[in-house]
Amino acid sequence: MSELAWDEYQRRLVEDGAIVFVPVGAVEQHGYHLPLGTDWMMARYMARRVAEKVGGIVAEPVAYGARSQVRTGGGPHRCGTTSLNAETLIALLHDVLDEIGRHDARKIVVIDSHFENRFFLDEACHRAQGTLALKGRETRILKMLYAERINPDTMKAVYQGIDNPPGLDLEHGGVLETAMMLYCYPDLVNMSRIVDEPRPDFPPYDVFPVNPDWVPTSGCLSSGKTATRMIGELLVEEFVGHVTEAVRKEFP
Repeated sequence: MSELAWDEYQRRLVEDGAIVFVPVGAVEQHGYHLPLGTDWMMARYMARRVAEKVGGIVAEPVAYGARSQVRTGGGPHRCGTTSLNAETLIALLHDVLDEIGRHDARKIVVIDSHFENRFFLDEACHRAQGTLALKGRETRILKMLYAERINPDTMKAVYQGIDNPPGLDLEHGGVLETAMMLYCYPDLVNMSRIVDEPRPDFPPYDVFPVNPDWVPTSGCLSSGKTATRMIGELLVEEFVGHVTEAVRKEFP
């Protein structure tokens, strides 16, 4: 979107009916070996790949996301994790979607890559669709976490040779994210900095203020040491396929 002149952007929307993709991520610690921008970078990557397949346009990402939670993202206490209040994130995405609808976009896809964003993005999309409807705009919004679904055979390949796999609940900074970054942004991954730490044994509740001692020193919830570019390719190409399938189904 940012690389188009305004009239070409308008033509693509009005004449071609182009789908506009809005990536949403987070700026959040992902251990010693992955960059702070892992989430928003992966959201943008997914949006670009799928947009290429359907002739879409990728808007600039909403890089900052909802506050990191201890049991899913290692918590908000480490340097670099830069979060928005829930109300701010809802209002920000609402306004972006409202503006894109004003541009005459009739089809918008919100690609999320940060688990904590989920329900706040739901609310933003709901409000934006209502706002646009009141203005007489027939805009439809598809919102999805790109890694919402993983085939069982893929999971077996990801965790091959790992005793007692951590599962998705403890995958922050683990094999999945490390492998995908090795495939998509290899120059930003430092495998030599991965450390072996005991996995956290979280209680079934949260406390505030958060207790940093619940989280391993690195900030990761499981180890990414077995990650490879090949595993990343397997995951990324599957996710690109899932998102493309959803987009083509909802916007035939």
